Amino acid sequence: MTRTGKFLLLLAATTSLAGVAEAQQLPLSPTGGNNLSKNAPVSFTADTVSYDKTGNIVTATGHVRAIQNGQTLHADTVTLDRTTNVATASGHVALTQPGGETVYAEHAVLSQGMKDAVLKGVAARLADNARLIANGGERYNGEIDELTKVVYSACDLCKTDPRAAPTWQIKADHVTRDLQHKIIEFHGATMEFKGVPVFYVPYMTEADPSVKRQSGFMIPSIGATSRLGFFVTTPYYWVLGDSSDLTLTPIIGSKEGPALHGEYRRAFNRGTLNIIASGGRDRGHFGDAVFATGTFDLNQDWRAGFQYDRASSAQYLDDFTVLPNASYLTSSVYLEGFSAGSYARLDAETFQGLVSSVDQNRLPIVAPYGQYHFLSDPDAIGGQFSLDANVFNVYRKTGTNTVRAAAEPGYSVPLMLPAGVVGTARVQLIGATYSTGKMFEQPNYSTINSNNVSRGQIYGAVMLRWPWLRNGGSLGSQLIEPEVQFVASPNIGITQNNRIPNEDSLDLEFSDANLFDLNHYPGIDRLEGGERVDYALHAAWYMPSGSSIDFLAGESYRFHKNYDFLPGSGLTGNASDIVGHLIFTPVQWFNVAYRTRLDHSSLGVRMIDTTATVGTNALSVTGGYLYSNTNPYVLYDTASTNGQVTLNPPAGYFVPRQEIIASVSSNFGPWSLGGGMQRNLQTGKFDNVSANVGWQNDCFGASLIFNKRFTSYNLDHGDTAVLLQFTFKTLGNVGFSAI
Repeated sequence: MTRTGKFLLLLAATTSLAGVAEAQQLPLSPTGGNNLSKNAPVSFTADTVSYDKTGNIVTATGHVRAIQNGQTLHADTVTLDRTTNVATASGHVALTQPGGETVYAEHAVLSQGMKDAVLKGVAARLADNARLIANGGERYNGEIDELTKVVYSACDLCKTDPRAAPTWQIKADHVTRDLQHKIIEFHGATMEFKGVPVFYVPYMTEADPSVKRQSGFMIPSIGATSRLGFFVTTPYYWVLGDSSDLTLTPIIGSKEGPALHGEYRRAFNRGTLNIIASGGRDRGHFGDAVFATGTFDLNQDWRAGFQYDRASSAQYLDDFTVLPNASYLTSSVYLEGFSAGSYARLDAETFQGLVSSVDQNRLPIVAPYGQYHFLSDPDAIGGQFSLDANVFNVYRKTGTNTVRAAAEPGYSVPLMLPAGVVGTARVQLIGATYSTGKMFEQPNYSTINSNNVSRGQIYGAVMLRWPWLRNGGSLGSQLIEPEVQFVASPNIGITQNNRIPNEDSLDLEFSDANLFDLNHYPGIDRLEGGERVDYALHAAWYMPSGSSIDFLAGESYRFHKNYDFLPGSGLTGNASDIVGHLIFTPVQWFNVAYRTRLDHSSLGVRMIDTTATVGTNALSVTGGYLYSNTNPYVLYDTASTNGQVTLNPPAGYFVPRQEIIASVSSNFGPWSLGGGMQRNLQTGKFDNVSANVGWQNDCFGASLIFNKRFTSYNLDHGDTAVLLQFTFKTLGNVGFSAI
């Protein structure tokens, strides 16, 4: 489709030709109603220009080209009857906008002050490669185009057979283009796919492809689910302004509903706001959900934001696929600041449980939670000072309530020793004060009720690396690097740890990733004391072709046993488990990453986490295997017999975890295929399987997605979903889903 100025340019240009034939730049006569400057010059060229004084007609012939305001008119012949003010262009008529959009016609006649036009053999090249062809058309008042026998498509024609039908096209008896509001209306429209009619609609509209945001109905979607039955959605997109919009989607189902889903978006000069709200009849009751987020820049250093997520039930979210399979929702408000070397944040969080296995009374309210992080510039000897500080209040109706304030100042300095030994010396102090209540409840199950306690723990460590690097020329480079770390800290013992509530050190996993951490626990509520040495051997081989192999194996030796660590964690004895990794990429189309933890005495496997990928973009296969000798997810759910989970974890903790994953993907030409599965080897059952197939070219895409979940979510005994979606360039998406 074209903009108003295109046809007006034709009349303006030919009118200027009637002035002085030999002029190269002539002012436009007043046009009235168009957006071109009436004083803007028009330049033209032609092989010949003649003037019939008797008939008062100006004629330009041969490669006529007129340019004005960046718009260009091409034609074989342009004539103007100065008596009737009717301009005519014929022969390879082409009008090009500055943005590249072009309209072609066999013949064009313009009249009535350049606002009306009659065209024959119209062809238009629109934005996003869209094309429109019509037998003929008329323009009224420079604002409305009425076209007859129209073909519309955004597909490229076949290079070997341009006469062949494109992938898709719309044939309409009549098309109305509202040039002012950028809307295209199709009357009596038939969608054809590869020349075969697939459906007919008496009326449909779409925004001009050049318009990125336009109010109007979007393509409906249909589907069928076991919960909603057969359903239909009819989205309506509403542009509220230059920086805001609203999408309303009614959902009508044969079993549940009706429901209304709305999404409001607003962009500010210094922030964004997004609100998703939904409500409707579900299982005999009214269900609803709200998801809102906002981020606002206060100045160049500070910003504030919030997240508000609430729902009437998990069933409503799952039935209407608003947020399926969610077990809890999080709401928060925060303030954060940034500066050179430092970061600060203050926020508050609440949680909503959605499933029967999550007791709302056991979920915490965290308010406030303040954090501060600082890292100084290097000093004269290269040392850097760091500070991590935080304060939080955790409240539970059922469970431990904790108030904690903590600070972790530290200092590190790089070391350069003889023989190429490099390293770091560092010291860190961890200080915290606690005020707790109901410690005998989850997640601590302590033998005491409440406690007010403060403690400080200092760590000193020296980390040394001795890299041996060899350049082997065509064989690449090889690295052998012994690594050792000496750590010293007071041996606090289990008695002091059990007087401290545990909020941030619940999930302990010893691996090569935290072998050289000062504290092997993930937080500071549990601290590792005593003297120890951590050591590892790191080796690597890097080939010029891009092939590589990276290996590390190490362990930790403690001079005093620490009985705080869980059984099977690999840290209970003087010598820890052996941890390591092997990352192998022999060729570009194959790589494997293997991480493991082995028993120090028997070398029995306690943890394996490995993935391997073989293939290219044409065909790729990925497999993975996970094994752990314990299951930490069952911890802290029930009290142990003596109130100390670390000494007597529940029986489920000792049940190993084993699962495998596999996926395959393939891309050839316009086709894409994929599939995957996850299987729990411990139970001998699949957790999930999925498959997808897709096809896409320059203007059309189709995808079929299948997913089946075997695990129970909120006692639903699994779930199956099928989604079929078609994407038409410039038109939008239409899909069918089934669950």
